[in-house]
Amino acid sequence: MKIVVLCGGDSGEWVVSLASGDAVGQWLAQAGYEVVKLNPSKPEKSFRADEPMAPSQIGARPPDAPPDRKFDPSRVQKFLSALAKLAPDMAFPILHGGWGEDGRIQGVLEWVRLPYTGSGPLACALAMHKQKAKDIWASISILTPRGVVIPQREIRNRRAVEEALETLKLPAVFKPLHGGSTIGLTIVRKEGEIAAAIQSVTELAEDLLIETFVNGREITATILGDEAMPLIEIRPHEGFYDYHNKYTSGRSDYLCPAPLQDALGQQIQETALKAYRALDCRGFARVDFLLAPENQAFCLELNTLPGMTQHSLVPKAARAAGIEPPELVTRIVKEVHGR
Repeated sequence: MKIVVLCGGDSGEWVVSLASGDAVGQWLAQAGYEVVKLNPSKPEKSFRADEPMAPSQIGARPPDAPPDRKFDPSRVQKFLSALAKLAPDMAFPILHGGWGEDGRIQGVLEWVRLPYTGSGPLACALAMHKQKAKDIWASISILTPRGVVIPQREIRNRRAVEEALETLKLPAVFKPLHGGSTIGLTIVRKEGEIAAAIQSVTELAEDLLIETFVNGREITATILGDEAMPLIEIRPHEGFYDYHNKYTSGRSDYLCPAPLQDALGQQIQETALKAYRALDCRGFARVDFLLAPENQAFCLELNTLPGMTQHSLVPKAARAAGIEPPELVTRIVKEVHGR
């Protein structure tokens, strides 16, 4: 079977996506698949599984997004032409953020009837719109921090922010509504920090989500198929789990399985599965939580295409369950059959 790994894209997470693509390509090749890698934003050149696409270091700060970020017909046509030449049997998208994870690229793959791994267009769109996902979860009694969305056109309207904070109070979390990798996220503890937090989001041309701050332990749950893997607790050495702490070696500790009482750990795993099923996800995903001191697990967000680099959380959780990376990607591929 020939599989095309789709990675890169043009969101703020494009470098991380290239690293995920390199790792997934290697693991698929080790599992015996014929592999080719392709960046839908630059489809003129494809790569073998053993040809690196990512730089040797992801970097402590998010890279600048490529200048041309429009998902327009001409770009789609070039991408589809490249796919036609490669003639794969299946696609393995591992794009992070933007049109690579919000359902648009999945819609294109559906349109041309190319089987692909992971969630479908609707699940991706719902998960990427953090507040829509939270609304669905709240409706089925999944605990999630309260949030208020301020559209991009109103972000600089200070009154809109003030009205949101009348409800949520400080401290609060300011973050892009659709972004990932904590890019543009700020924990605002006093009024003097609001302007800089707004600027971080406006620079990304994003809607703003202001969310109640939860002071708690960072727990993440990987879902593979319809099974929850061992939980991971993330302990940054300082601050919160931002881009710098995620992608700089030695700045965070990862405890897997997370040191939790069995009943609490099982409860979080069941909640993760409930959140996953509520959005109609499939294949695999990662669900992030904050565990408050009272052992209340707040569901923050669901990633339909989580990081799959050599050091990412999903492979760590799978290894703790006795699943090595080649078997992990094989199981994700096999989830495609029977749709």
